[in-house]
Amino acid sequence: MNQRTLLSLLPAGIFWVLWRTTETWIAIVGGFAASLIVLKYNRGQPVIAVLTLFGIVVVGVSGLVGIIWDSPKAYLASGPVADFLFVPVYIVSIAMRKPLVGAVARELFPTIAGRVPIENRVFVIWSFAWAAFNLAQGVVRFWLLSELSVGEYLVWSRVVFWPVSTLMFVGSATMIYRESLKYPPRGVPRDAEPVPA
Repeated sequence: MNQRTLLSLLPAGIFWVLWRTTETWIAIVGGFAASLIVLKYNRGQPVIAVLTLFGIVVVGVSGLVGIIWDSPKAYLASGPVADFLFVPVYIVSIAMRKPLVGAVARELFPTIAGRVPIENRVFVIWSFAWAAFNLAQGVVRFWLLSELSVGEYLVWSRVVFWPVSTLMFVGSATMIYRESLKYPPRGVPRDAEPVPA
């Protein structure tokens, strides 16, 4: 795990410590504040920044509900709720011929993914795949949230999906890289012939 992955665990860790030692509302506020710190640290290109902000809004609304209901699980429901909300985002992006995976990949790896046209089928296929993953993850997370204690959920909701999400990331990155080899590097005229695969 790199530094950013570890930092992403900070909100859950702070929430759990405060929940075990103080009031629920304090734990929620602390967890949300930690999420804002992570947001500031992970500020990136426009698409990634908007997606991150979208996630923060979901966490904020869930936190408000959690405080009103005095329910830590209402706050933690932000995870599966965000999973479900991202599904239509993927679908709409595909319908607009700007698949989300392509937009994100172009910001993360501009010299590689930037070669591939945004409407390329590799971006479409993996946007569908990530939408399906988010849908499945949301269903399982809701089930875990209803069946497990708060502490157990914080652990298992992450452990269960790390291997799958890692495979998804590696698979999509590999296929995008292979597709990029068919197109000329940046700086080469756009009408240049694609490189044979």
